Amino acid sequence: MSGHRWDEFGEIAVRRMGQVKPGESLLILADTKTDMEVAQACLTAGINASADTQLLVIPWMASTDTREFNETTVGAIQGADVIIGLCETMFVEKESTEVARKNGTRIAATTVSGMEDFAIKGIVDVDYEKMIEIAKRGCVLWENTNICRVTSALGTDIHFLMKGRPALIGDGMATEPGEADFFPGVSMANAPVEETINGTIVIDGNIPPGRLVEAPVTCRLERGVIVDIEGGVDASALMRQFEESGDPIAKHLCHFTLGLNPRAKTTGHVHQDEHVLGAVTFGFGSQDPDFKGNVPPCKVHFDVVLMSPTILLDDVVMCENNRLNPDLDLGGL
Repeated sequence: MSGHRWDEFGEIAVRRMGQVKPGESLLILADTKTDMEVAQACLTAGINASADTQLLVIPWMASTDTREFNETTVGAIQGADVIIGLCETMFVEKESTEVARKNGTRIAATTVSGMEDFAIKGIVDVDYEKMIEIAKRGCVLWENTNICRVTSALGTDIHFLMKGRPALIGDGMATEPGEADFFPGVSMANAPVEETINGTIVIDGNIPPGRLVEAPVTCRLERGVIVDIEGGVDASALMRQFEESGDPIAKHLCHFTLGLNPRAKTTGHVHQDEHVLGAVTFGFGSQDPDFKGNVPPCKVHFDVVLMSPTILLDDVVMCENNRLNPDLDLGGL
């Protein structure tokens, strides 16, 4: 992708996704797997926005690495008004970042490597406002749904209570103090009531540490916790991810997310895969406090993606074959 397009990306990341204002302290946070051309574009955009802008490059850390950052990185994170995160390192789950958010730091994060086209097309070459509008309508439906059921031809059949929990829009923009979001969006998500989550999910899309499965992986859940994993090599790899985390809470389901971006394609890059229109992501482990859930604290987070499930809200189809139900006023994407 040309430097000109990365300049455009940087301007969008800073001005629209980060909503950066003149005089704010802006941290561009990269790691050793970040494309420095992208980081430089964001640094330049921050300077152009008259923000007090710094670029920090940290060593890459695996998703199972629960160590805290060093004092320099912690100081930079907690001293920023806004963070544009370009890391593969999952810095949002770190305790230092949680403290920063409680103090008002807002975060807009992405990982560009492997989804370079989507990074631009998923923001520029799409009706972004229409996605947000559909997400708002979908959130109203979720907040008024008693039982949600998710099924698939491969054997997914899981159900849970939704009512009483907020439905959140992932528009990729960090507009409020303490907010953290990931771009490009858009998605909608909630934290199902933990003790009501029962059934089976069959993963046919992305699986930790961020790749497509070679064969479906079946996970059985009881009261919101994975109790069994089957499916050959990929299942064994997923079990190792949980074991290496050293935290039993890593197997607790913490969010249910629906992708809404028609420009997203299934590629093996987890951020793009989970934003495919009609794809479902189940998250495990660390739970964002905005979900108002009851999952105990956890230092790791894992996402798994189902590419084309059916979602039923109190037995009414909301999404099927990657198409939202127009009879629920969800058409147009």
